[in-house]
Amino acid sequence: MEWLILVFILISILLFGLSFFAKDKQKEMKEELDHLSLQVMGDLYQVKKRLRVVEEEMLTVSDPPTSSTRPQANDELVKEAYQLFQQNNSIEETAETMELKKDEVKYLLAQLN
Repeated sequence: MEWLILVFILISILLFGLSFFAKDKQKEMKEELDHLSLQVMGDLYQVKKRLRVVEEEMLTVSDPPTSSTRPQANDELVKEAYQLFQQNNSIEETAETMELKKDEVKYLLAQLN
């Protein structure tokens, strides 16, 4: 009986010692999950960064404005805008005189270059 208790105590000490050397599967899973979450966060950051660049490009690239109020040829509009601008009219005054938007007048004047 004493031998049996002694054997059980030795086995328990041996198993307790082996438990420190055994691989911890939960630890491995946690490390893998941490790695994946960091990777996803990095990918998300890259996507947001690219999206911000694309949005900035979309804002800076504007299509030439079209005027629906005056059905004149583009060359005539450019000439008229240039003449008004040469008379020391501001862009706002030129836009008001030509019944266009300021951006449209700027676009017309930019075509002279």
